[in-house]
Amino acid sequence: MNTVTKSIRRSLARFRILRFRIFETSFHRSLKLGLGNCAWVPLRSSGKGQLLIGNQNNFGFKQAPRLGSGEILLQPRYSNSVLSIGNNNYFSNNISIVAVGSISIGCDCLIGNNALIVDSDFHGLAATQRRTKGESKPVSIGNNVWIGANVTILKGVSIGENSVIGAMSLVTGDVPPNSIFAGNPAKKIRDLPS
Repeated sequence: MNTVTKSIRRSLARFRILRFRIFETSFHRSLKLGLGNCAWVPLRSSGKGQLLIGNQNNFGFKQAPRLGSGEILLQPRYSNSVLSIGNNNYFSNNISIVAVGSISIGCDCLIGNNALIVDSDFHGLAATQRRTKGESKPVSIGNNVWIGANVTILKGVSIGENSVIGAMSLVTGDVPPNSIFAGNPAKKIRDLPS
């Protein structure tokens, strides 16, 4: 790829961030975007809460599998919802992160395509409560975590720093630092060196 093409692609990626800021600011209680973020695929939110994004994050990857536009959803759904993303994270395509309460992602994380991260059931479980909001528990992802493709992370999960979640995993419980988890439901495979 020549220098001109790279420059055009980077300009387009920064334009998508600017467009996101312009169109989404009026919906959110608070929208903070740090410096140097790039959106290589479209970003959307339509949330009403706080969306806090640090510096130097990359959203989307051209060579990753894509359906349609490969867009990424970052949604703090309600006015009291908080979605916080640190610095220098890499998000692949077709990712959905939806906070009813609180989701925090640290720094230097890698998140694979088609990942789903949610902090709620979205509906009550009992037949008479299925039109209600459902239970929510915070999700916390530490620094330098690698989340593989097609991973689902459910409410109440805390993933410790430096850990790896294998592709196609369903994470329903806490993951300690420096460990590899995989499977459905995800279980510990082994420890990583500190």
